[in-house]
Amino acid sequence: MKERIALLIAEAIAGHISQVPEIEVEIPKIKSHGDFSSNIAILSAKQSSQSLPQLAKEIAEKIKAADREGIFSQVSATKTGFINFKLNDSFLQEQLYRILSGDRSFGRSKAHAGQKVLIEFVSANPTGPLHIGHGRWAVIGDDIGALLEAVGYKVEREYYVNDVGAQVEKLIASVKARAEGRDIPEGGYGGAYVADLALRFKDVLTNPNFRKMLLEAMLEDHKRVLRELMVNFDRYFSEESLHDAGKVKAVIEKLKASKKTFEEGGALWFKSQEFGDDKNRVLVRETGETTYFTADLAYHLDKFNRGYDLIINVWGTDHHGYVPRLKAALSALGLPVEKLEIIIGQLVALYRGAELVRMSKRTGEMITLEEVIQEIGKDATRFFLTMATVRSHLEFDLELAKQQAPQNPVYYVQYAHARLRSIFREAEERGVKYDREADTTLLTHEAERHLMRKLIDFEDRVGAAAARREPHLLVEYVRELAAIFHNYYHKCRVLSEDNKLTAARLMLAEATRIVIRNVLELLKIEAPERM
Repeated sequence: MKERIALLIAEAIAGHISQVPEIEVEIPKIKSHGDFSSNIAILSAKQSSQSLPQLAKEIAEKIKAADREGIFSQVSATKTGFINFKLNDSFLQEQLYRILSGDRSFGRSKAHAGQKVLIEFVSANPTGPLHIGHGRWAVIGDDIGALLEAVGYKVEREYYVNDVGAQVEKLIASVKARAEGRDIPEGGYGGAYVADLALRFKDVLTNPNFRKMLLEAMLEDHKRVLRELMVNFDRYFSEESLHDAGKVKAVIEKLKASKKTFEEGGALWFKSQEFGDDKNRVLVRETGETTYFTADLAYHLDKFNRGYDLIINVWGTDHHGYVPRLKAALSALGLPVEKLEIIIGQLVALYRGAELVRMSKRTGEMITLEEVIQEIGKDATRFFLTMATVRSHLEFDLELAKQQAPQNPVYYVQYAHARLRSIFREAEERGVKYDREADTTLLTHEAERHLMRKLIDFEDRVGAAAARREPHLLVEYVRELAAIFHNYYHKCRVLSEDNKLTAARLMLAEATRIVIRNVLELLKIEAPERM
């Protein structure tokens, strides 16, 4: 809807303003100001000889004249230069037919059809169980992928397996030590999972394939837990494969050819300070070993060579300082860095009510992602991990997530869908037939208008969430929609003695159900029939 209004504004000011600024359309915080508002007159005032109130009034008049479809009942200009829009009730009522006919496609678009995007997320080291932070990045990455698909992108999801380096060797040494009854080496891994691995692999410690078997077991455990969250990947990309294919050596040669390397102390360095980094970075150590940074460059070069229109990484907060040096090196390789987006996810703190939870009561160790899923379920885990922008710290209350009460946001939303289904079951029991061509002009109650008004925001919200890579906007939307529906349910009796009004309200109920379901399906959360 915002895009539609923006097009009308653009038509109204065409030829009137020489340089059209970016048109902003927002929803006013004050209800009396209308359904939408734009500050286009304020943004354009410097280019006009008219006073701001005169300019705003003239633009408003032109928009009225351009509104051939009768979308608005009112377009008005304020003295401060804002242009406010109020939608016609008839327009809102007609949108119910569009929602019903669109069904699962409502809210989706082909705006980016033909464009390919690769999104890499989770990419946890295969040296221990997934924790709740990994879970947050898994859900957010998966949600971003779903949103991009909803606006037409062809999306591929990828998991980068860090199966090379000191952390892998420490895991191998730790498992062997535990299996042979020795102390875990300094800096090694000592969790209960290491004891389990030692017991599982004690008879194959000298097998030439032991390393591969161990890492495959760890990765399979990660895959299993992620599947419980409905997170699946198109590809698991091995770091080791980059070394085996000579791609790490090749990227070193490319950087040398660009004159962006130097040797010092027996090591090969990248001149990252020339690109604003606080210090230069090692590519090859004096021992001849390449660094993780070098392999990561080879990995990103491989990504760019695959021909994506957009590449997105969702990384943990510990990567924050890593981004500038990576982009600097990719620039030195001549790659179009503007195609790469890096989203840094913040940490999660688990609570039980007001109490911060640090350790698992069962194991006495870090609470794993699997334990959280087992305790509160997949739906609550996904919903709660999506409630805040990934760029901010998240406080996750396990006790609240288990409550079957309105205070629990996922329960509240799912209950709205179940309540809507129950209305239709009751209608069927009463012998009331659902008519998809009912007379929606009968929907004149203020609560009905409020609900219809919220339903049409869904398309805008999907577009905004996709463009900003912020799936929490969908969670905010569906919580607001559920609250508006519950209010409507208590104010307007859906099934009544008035058959025509009942038929119209059933249409509104079904449109509401469709939108709630579509949101939940995008977030891979169940839309229950009963609760």
